[in-house]
Amino acid sequence: MPKISLLLFLMISLSVFSQEEFILIENPNEVSKKIEQHSANIFSIKSDFTQQKHLGILEEILESKGNFIFKKTDNVKWQYATPFDYTIIVANGKFIIDNEGSTSEFDLNSNEIFRQINKMIVTAISGNFIGNNDFSVVFKENENYYLAQLSPVEETVAEMLESINIYFSKESLSVEKVKFVEPGSDYTLIVFENQKENVKIDDSEFRVQ
Repeated sequence: MPKISLLLFLMISLSVFSQEEFILIENPNEVSKKIEQHSANIFSIKSDFTQQKHLGILEEILESKGNFIFKKTDNVKWQYATPFDYTIIVANGKFIIDNEGSTSEFDLNSNEIFRQINKMIVTAISGNFIGNNDFSVVFKENENYYLAQLSPVEETVAEMLESINIYFSKESLSVEKVKFVEPGSDYTLIVFENQKENVKIDDSEFRVQ
């Protein structure tokens, strides 16, 4: 490789690395206050998303795409479009799975696992974790993001999930990425695109059509 090309390659590589490198925020009170204020003013979210599932036993990354809807307090809808038509709805105390027309419904209050999963998802997406005793939080930052690393305190949750890494845009304070890290090397990364906050969302969105 010519010297100029090699130098250019190294400069680009270092630039990308520096953007991904996160440093610890030693006094995070100002950042947590910003996030808390932003979260308090978010009542609904509509977004496209790409989900990547990284499994240690597979070289291939399992990728899904779809649409996401959130409405306070705990109404959530994940509508997967590819590679399968698959919808998850959490609303009115119910956890509903619609798998290409075949529907399963669970009561959140009687199923601890689904209740904890929903709680973690809502906490991550809404950014509403400040003062939540269910997690210990470490704040980091780089050029583009504030990173909140949440570690579950409760043992039963920690057995399912090692951490939730929430990436907030420094510009908008919106949640742009969420990484769910399982014990071991497996993790799920969700990237949100075309986000719209505080849009009108009808309650019918959280019913199986």
